[in-house]
Formats: sequence, C-alpha cells, structure tokens
Amino acid sequence: MIHINERAAALAKKAIADKEVLGIEYQTMACGAHLLDFGLAVKGSWEAAAIFTRLTLGDLGTLQFGRWALDEEHAFSCVDLFISEPLIACLASQIAGWQLSDGQFATIGSGPARAAADMPNDRYLDMTPYRDLHPKHAVLCIQDTRMPSDEMAQLIAKSCNVDCSNLYIALSPSNCITGSVQVAARMLEQCCHKMHENHFDVSMIEHCWGRAPIAPVCKDEITAMGRINDAILYGGEAEFWVDSSDEEIQAIADKLVSSTSSPQYGTPFKTIFENAGKNFYAIDHEVHSIAKIKLHSTRTGNSVTAGEINSQVIKKSFLTGACQ
Repeated sequence: MIHINERAAALAKKAIADKEVLGIEYQTMACGAHLLDFGLAVKGSWEAAAIFTRLTLGDLGTLQFGRWALDEEHAFSCVDLFISEPLIACLASQIAGWQLSDGQFATIGSGPARAAADMPNDRYLDMTPYRDLHPKHAVLCIQDTRMPSDEMAQLIAKSCNVDCSNLYIALSPSNCITGSVQVAARMLEQCCHKMHENHFDVSMIEHCWGRAPIAPVCKDEITAMGRINDAILYGGEAEFWVDSSDEEIQAIADKLVSSTSSPQYGTPFKTIFENAGKNFYAIDHEVHSIAKIKLHSTRTGNSVTAGEINSQVIKKSFLTGACQ
C-alpha cells in the first residue's frame, strides 16, 4: 500500500537538512512539532517551491519547470505536473479541505495529513476511498500569512493520531515563489474535483498531465492570491487518459473548463474574491475550473477538447498591479 505521509515526511526531513540552500526556515514548536517556513519570513527558492508542491501531493507526482508563451512579446515560467495516482495524490492529499480555523481568512490544510485525520468536515475525502490511517508521521501544508499556533499543531497531531514530534507542518503564503508554484500546480486536482462533482467516475482516470503559468510574485497578498488563481482559470491546461466511452468524455468536457462553467468567467479572480467579501466559501464553486482540457478515451482511442487559454485576462492580471 502507498503511505503518503511517510513519503512526505521523508521529503520534509531532507528539506530540513538542506534548509540553507533551499532558502527556508525551520523551527521546532513548543509542542515538539516541526515547522517549515517556505515563504513567510523567507524568500524561498525554485527548489523549495517544488518540494512544497511535492509535499502537498504526498510526493506522488513528477514536477518540472518550463516556459509558457503568452504572446510574441511576453512569456512566463510554468509548471508541468504528471500524475498517475490522482485519487491519492490530488483528492486524498493536495486539495485544501481541512478547515482548521474560522473567520474571513480561515486556515485550511492540504497534504497527506488529511488522509490520516479523515475529518468529517473534509468533504473532498468523499471523492476517494484512499485513507492513510495510523501513520507514524503526518505532514500538513498550510497556505497562510500566519504561523500556526502550538494549539493548532497539537490538534493536527491528535487528529492524525501521531506524536507532535512526528508532525511536520509546511507553511507558505500566496505572495512568494512557493505560493505561485504550488497553486499553479493544483490544475489537476481542480479537474478531478469537477469531474466528481459532475458525476464522472474519477476511478476511471489512468494518467493525467497539467500545465499552468507561474504568476509573477507580488508582495500584496490579495493581488498575489488573484494572480495565482488566474493562472489556472485562464492559463491552465490539462490532459487526462480515462478508461471511459466516447459518450462519457463528450458529456463531461465542457463542464470542466472555466469558459463554460461560470457566469463570472472573464473576471480576474482578485475581483471575484473581493466581491465575495474575501471569503473563499462564498465564491461560486464553478469558478474553480481549468482553462483548457483534453480527454483521451483509452477504451476507444478517441479524444475531445474543451475550453481555451484566455491570454487577455492573464496579461491584465500578471502585468498590472491593480488587476481590475
């Protein structure tokens, strides 16, 4: 059986040993938990961003960096992600589904600890049968502008049934290179989530690949949050190999992409977020879609494509500070 918490814990230990080169900070919390800062009090690095992303996936994906052409004048860095176990890597680990606090800017956890805690309020776990119960270690990733409290760390450890000394918490805000990379790399989990929500049997997914531009870092947290989400909504693309009929992939394709999913399409995410009172849970779930997708039926050999890259919104979002 695949144990994603053990895989991620081994990666976290390597990151701690190489913290100076990676540009991250490490501390042992009062309760004994291990806290890795990938971008709040430090600038991080490309490799640190890749490691944080791998942690969110339970280290079950192949990640590569490349270049993404917007037009003849502009190009951005991009992330390519290859996954062959999406029910585990994306749905049981990467999706941010564990709400750890309340309020306008609630702390929400992602990563393999979700599959260990199996919290009742983590509704995304219903999408996959995989659980990583009774692990020796637990790893949780948090996208936040605040350090987690000792009480929060103790709650996480207790929920995962591990000692605090075996808990690893990885932290990154939106406004750093790690934030830009790890959110861009969520293009496949968004697709898997939407497939399930539209009654497509996600167990039929055999392999998937995704690419999204990496948003230029902006120190303003709200602008940064808008950009990193626009990267997927308007610049992300994915390719899925599924053991399904032609009729099944034709019926689902248009429901997975942003241009045909939400009436708010074409609006920069920063504006959508502010109009929702800066509350992620008040945003129409259909907004969270990828720009373009290709579905291949391994059963018939036929394919279908839906959606489009919206270069105008990407240009407006990535190259102007206002993003309005």
